[in-house]
Formats: sequence, C-alpha cells, structure tokens
Amino acid sequence: MSSNTPGLAPARPAGRNHPRVFDADQVARFECAGWEAYYDRRWLRVLRLMVQLNREQFGMSLPAALAAAVDIVRASRAFAPVDNDVPAATAHLQRYYARAQRSAGLRSEPASLAGLEMDYWIVHRRLAIARRAAPDHSGDLGPMAAALARLHAALFDASPEAIQRSAELRAQAAVAVDRITGGYSQDIAADWREVEDLLRRAYHCVVARELRTDQPLSEQ
Repeated sequence: MSSNTPGLAPARPAGRNHPRVFDADQVARFECAGWEAYYDRRWLRVLRLMVQLNREQFGMSLPAALAAAVDIVRASRAFAPVDNDVPAATAHLQRYYARAQRSAGLRSEPASLAGLEMDYWIVHRRLAIARRAAPDHSGDLGPMAAALARLHAALFDASPEAIQRSAELRAQAAVAVDRITGGYSQDIAADWREVEDLLRRAYHCVVARELRTDQPLSEQ
C-alpha cells in the first residue's frame, strides 16, 4: 500500500505462478484521493477508497476488502499523530498484508511486508519534516526511493533494480504531497494532479513488469 496514507497501497503483486494485472489508472486515482483524505483526517473517506483499491489491486472480495480497509485506517490513525504508536501501526499493517496474502497469493510474509511499509512511512515523514523547515530544499530522495524499492521488490518478488523507476516516481509523488501538506504549494490543485500523474506512471511501470525506456527522474 504505500501508501502514505503514508504509503497508501503498493501495486498489485505477482501471484505464485504469474503476474496479476490491475488497472493502473484506477489504482493511482484511488491512492491519490486516499492521500488527500488521509491528510484531511477524513477517515470514512479513506475507508471507502481503500475498499475500492483493495478490490482492484489485490482482487479481494468485498468483505475482505472492507476488513483490510479497516486495518489500514487503524494503522494510519496510529501513525498520524506526532507522538505516534509505531508498534500498533505496524501490527495493523501486518493484519492488512495477511489479508492481501490470502487474496493475492503474496510470496513475502505479512510481517516482513509490514516492516518494509513502516520503514517507508518513517522515512517519508522524516523527509517531509525536513522540507517543511526548508521548503526550497528538496531533500535527498534516495532513502525514500530505496525504501519504496525494497517494499515493491518484496511485493512483486522482483529485485529492487527491476522496479527502481516505479519507486522513483512514487517518491516524487510524495514530494508533491509534501508541498501541499507543508503549506508551501503554489497551486494545490495542480500539485494533486501531479501526484495522480506520477502515481499513474509508477503503476504502469509495475503493470508492465519491466523498466520503461525513458530516462530516470534524476536525468529529466
């Protein structure tokens, strides 16, 4: 999930025998809207969006998608405060990934996936705080992209290098979110459009299961 909600919703993984395809545009739309709802603390909207995302991304039944959405909302609420409860949030993430494993045949263990997801959430928050203190400084995206690559590699049973492009795009999406939530966005509507576009491109990389031929973000 990668979400932030921190990390709302990682891309749909490969099954035990072959990849399962999802609608990258739909998943990007759900995740972007979920991020916006998370930062507005609109928990019921987060819940509704996560149900939709879980069904599209992991092929969950409606009851499973609802239960998993509750897990994500609980994880997000535990992590959201400044004095957050990381162990509680991680435990909710583990339950979320256990449901995803049952629905989508994830190869990685739920505890491992929850730990990787939490690593990304923590790295993202640290960078967001640094950028809020100095908005003209973009910060080092390397740690966040690396955390996302490790998470995606575990979800997709692929090497971090194979999905580096997707991780870079999602890290850039997080930067755009931070402009909005940090109060230094020059155009909030445009930034949310950028977030969705970056997520869409990231998920298309994952759906393709191969690197695109365009240049890395650092060279654009």
